[in-house]
Amino acid sequence: MRFVSSLKNKIILSICAILATTIGIGTWINIENQRGELEHALEDNVLIISNTIGRSLDTAMVQGKSKEVQSILEAVGNYHNIKEVKIFSPNGVILKSSNRGMIGRKVDPAVQKWFLENNFKKPIKRRNASVFTVLFPIENSEACFRCHGRRVKLNGVLAVDVSMAHTQQEIAGLSKTMFLWAFGITAILAVSLSLFLTHFVSNPIQGLINTMERAEKGLEVRVAVKSHDDIGRLGAAFNALLEKLETAKRSVERYHYEQMKRADRLASIGEMAAGIAHEIKNPLAGITGVIQVLKKDLQPGDPKRGVYEEIIAQVERMDKAVRNLLSFARPPEPKMTLVDINEQVGKMLDFLAPQFAKSAISSERRLAPGIPWLALDPDLVQQALLNITLNAIQAMPAGGKLTVETKVTPPAEGTTGFVRIIISDTGKGITHENLGMIFNPFFTTRQQGTGLGLSITQRIIEQHNGEIMVTSPEGKGAVFTITLPYPASGPSA
Repeated sequence: MRFVSSLKNKIILSICAILATTIGIGTWINIENQRGELEHALEDNVLIISNTIGRSLDTAMVQGKSKEVQSILEAVGNYHNIKEVKIFSPNGVILKSSNRGMIGRKVDPAVQKWFLENNFKKPIKRRNASVFTVLFPIENSEACFRCHGRRVKLNGVLAVDVSMAHTQQEIAGLSKTMFLWAFGITAILAVSLSLFLTHFVSNPIQGLINTMERAEKGLEVRVAVKSHDDIGRLGAAFNALLEKLETAKRSVERYHYEQMKRADRLASIGEMAAGIAHEIKNPLAGITGVIQVLKKDLQPGDPKRGVYEEIIAQVERMDKAVRNLLSFARPPEPKMTLVDINEQVGKMLDFLAPQFAKSAISSERRLAPGIPWLALDPDLVQQALLNITLNAIQAMPAGGKLTVETKVTPPAEGTTGFVRIIISDTGKGITHENLGMIFNPFFTTRQQGTGLGLSITQRIIEQHNGEIMVTSPEGKGAVFTITLPYPASGPSA
C-alpha cells in the first residue's frame, strides 16, 4: 500500500485513469463513427449492385432469355462480397439462385417477413448472419404477360445478400489500431507526467520531509531552495520558520538561564530574609511592649502620646513586612476543608467595610447562587483575597468602586468545572510595562511595601491548583480573575 500512499503515485494514477477514460471514450466514439461510415458505404454499394442485377435480369427476361437468368445470377454470385443472389416466389420458394443447391428451398423466415412487410429497395442488416440483404420486386409488366399471364402482379422477388465480413475486418483492424494508439498515448503521458512530478514535485517535497525530520534533532538545518514556484516558496517559508524557532529557542534558553539564576538568588535571599526576619521579630515585639507601657504613663493631653503612637504604627508596619518575608520564605502548607467561597468573599468585604468608608470607596457584590463548596484553606484564601483588595484600595486614593463577582462554569463532557472570583476596581490601572511583573517577588511601585503581597497571593492560588490572571486597560482600573477547580465532591452552597 506504500505505492498508493505516495502523493506522486496518487496523482499519476488519477490522471492516467482520467486519460484512459477520456481517450477510451473518444476512441470508442471514433470507431462507432467509422463503423457507421463503412456500413453506409456498404449499403450504397449493395443498392448499386442490386439495381445493376435487377436491370440485367429485366433485360434478359424481356428478351425471352429466361434461361440466361440462372447464368447471370451465378456470374454475379462470384462478385466480391456478394454471398448469394436469388429469386423467390411470393410464397417463399427459391426459384433461381447463384447457389444451385438452394433452388427449391424456402427462403429465410426473416427474408419472407420483410417481403410481406414490403421492405423493398433498402438494405436490411442481418447481424446474426453478418449480411446486408436487399429485396427488389419483379413486377408483372406487359412484356411479361406472354409468359406469366395477366393475373399475377408479382412474378417474384430478387434478393441480394452482401457479406459484411470484409467491412467487419476493416472495423476490427481500425479498432485495434485506435486502441493501441490510445494505450500508447496514455503510456507516454503517464511516463512524462511521472518524470515531471518526480523532478518538480516529489523530489522537492521529499527534501522538505527530510529537512523536517532532521529539524527534530536540531533547528540549524535548512531546505535547499532551487526554484521560485509554490514548492520553492514553501521551502523558503519553512526556512524562515526554522530561523524564528531557532531565535525563539535561544531566547527561551537565555530566559531559562536567567530564571534559574534569579531563582538561586531568590532562594538565597529568602533564606537570609527568613533568618533576619526571625531575629527582628522578637525585638520588635519587645519595642512595641515597652512603648505601650510608656504610653500608659502619659497624661491624655501629653504631646508625647502622638510620638509614641507613630512609633507603634511604624513598628507594626515593620512587623507586617517581617511577616510577609517569613510567609514568602517559608510558606505554610494549606489545610484543606470544604468552604463556601461566597461566604469567604462576604467576610472579607465586611472586614474591610470601615476602610472602604474611610477611603470613599463603594463596594458591590455579585455572588452567583448555588456555587459548590470548594476544598480550600480558608485562612490562606482569605489572605489572598485581602492582598488583592488592599492593593485595589491603595489604587483608589480619591475614592472609587470595588466590585467582587463570583461565577461558576459547570463541568461538560470531557472538561472540568470551575469557579471564578473576579475583583475589579476603578483605580488608575497598571501600566503595560508593569503588567507582566506584578507577581514577581519584591516588585512594587509604591515607596512603602515589600512587593511580596501579589507574589504570595499567586503562590496560594497555585497551591489550590488554581490560577490568577490580571487585565488592565491603562487608566481604567484593574481586573483580577482567580479560577479554582471543582472539588471531587461536596455539598452545594
